[in-house]
Amino acid sequence: MFDDAAAQRYLAGLAPVATGSVRWVIYDHNRQWVSVVDGGIASLRQDCAQVLSSLSEEDASASLGDAIRDFLADGTDFTPHIIALSCALLMQSTGDLGEVFAQIQSGVMATLVYPEDVVVRPVAA
Repeated sequence: MFDDAAAQRYLAGLAPVATGSVRWVIYDHNRQWVSVVDGGIASLRQDCAQVLSSLSEEDASASLGDAIRDFLADGTDFTPHIIALSCALLMQSTGDLGEVFAQIQSGVMATLVYPEDVVVRPVAA
C-alpha cells in the first residue's frame, strides 16, 4: 500500500518544484518501485490532450490502466508516457480538464499502480 507519510518525508528532501512545473510520483505496488518526476505543465497539457484525442469511448479507463502497466513494465524511459496517461485517467473521472490541471498544480500527484486498479490522486498533505 502507498504510504503518504513516507512519500512526504522523501519529497521534503527534494528541491521545491519549479514554477510552471508539476511533481509526479509513480508507485508500483508489486515491485515497490518509485519514480519522482518534475515536468512542465504546458507539455503535460499537450501530452494529455493528445492521449484524450486518441481514446475510443469504449472502456477507456481500463485501456488507460493497461497502457500504464505496459509502460511501467518497460522501465523509466517511459515515465512521461505514464504521466500523460495518468492525466487522461484523471480526466476520465472528473470530466473537466481545467479542474484536472488545477488539482495537478495544487500539489504532488501520484500514480499508484496496483494489480487490480490504477489510481491517480494527490499525495496527502
